[in-house]
Amino acid sequence: MEAENKLKEKLGLKPDEEYLCFSLMGGAGIIKCEDCGHQEEIISFVHGIMSCDIGRQCPHCHAFVVEHNEGQEFHAFGESREDFVCPECGAVTRKKEEDILKGNNDPLFCPKCHSARLRYIMSYIT
Repeated sequence: MEAENKLKEKLGLKPDEEYLCFSLMGGAGIIKCEDCGHQEEIISFVHGIMSCDIGRQCPHCHAFVVEHNEGQEFHAFGESREDFVCPECGAVTRKKEEDILKGNNDPLFCPKCHSARLRYIMSYIT
């Protein structure tokens, strides 16, 4: 609990405020910044029969991006086959050895003002 409060303090949040992370969200929806009002549609996780789309946030520019994981069994995840290149800023996230869901407990930030005060409004879940 104390470690969580220290993280919240580092993020500029009060102890009673929560932060968003992809592991606590599902489907697709709208993310909205409580500080600057920026909002955009995002995908957190959407699965199909032999593929899935997984939401990511670029650690460099904080853009929300979608990674397509082709050829995986239904509801199954494996190792990412390729490094991820952010389509917004070109930054490379090395992942050849990482699990596709690693890092999903990381706090999300507004891509405009970098605030952690975000709200997620789910449009649909899969």
